[in-house]
Amino acid sequence: MTRTKPAEQRRAELLAAGQALFLADGIAATSLEDITQRAGVSKGLFYLYFHSKEDLVLALQEQFSRQFAARMRAAADGQADWTAKLDACVQASFEGYRDLHDLHEVLFHHAASAGHAASAAHAAHAASAAHAASASDAGHAIGPGHAVPASRPASPDSGSAPAHAVAEVIQDLFAAGTAAGVFDVADPESTAVLCYASMHALDRGFRGLDGPDDARLVRAAQQLFRRAAGVA
Repeated sequence: MTRTKPAEQRRAELLAAGQALFLADGIAATSLEDITQRAGVSKGLFYLYFHSKEDLVLALQEQFSRQFAARMRAAADGQADWTAKLDACVQASFEGYRDLHDLHEVLFHHAASAGHAASAAHAAHAASAAHAASASDAGHAIGPGHAVPASRPASPDSGSAPAHAVAEVIQDLFAAGTAAGVFDVADPESTAVLCYASMHALDRGFRGLDGPDDARLVRAAQQLFRRAAGVA
């Protein structure tokens, strides 16, 4: 008797399959069949977790943002001094853009032009396929027009986290430092959004080959964050 894998494991395997294929072949060149074959599941089972390839891409984007934010938060938490926390946050961001450059490019730059949005007919097919798969894998019937069974777990990447997890890390740092009497940030949320926007320059693909070198840009970004926080 074949044992059904836990839903979160199935979802993680689909995300991993999609990410590997998108990195190797690009989003546009990767078909739904490619993803399901690599993950070893049927199309119907895929639709229990994602409405379309676009939905999977969005989940990967949010997973990327969460992991990137966690990296920054851990770096800041590892410092006792408030100014050092800011510097560590910037350094972690730079290292994240460097280490994850290819994945960032695929998910956030190439995805926009991939043209992978699902049509209404595709969505209808998804509902039908999910209905068939649910009987064998999930054990729950799906009502008309519903592509997701009641047993589907709440997605950790859909709606339960802020759209800009990275900006939230910076906001929390500004707010905590201000509360401690070290920083002077009147509006941590807006200031964090502006700092978050500036961090995109740490991505070499954004600044180009003729832009400032890495060390120079990191120093400037750290100084920018310090000034935003009201410290030297």
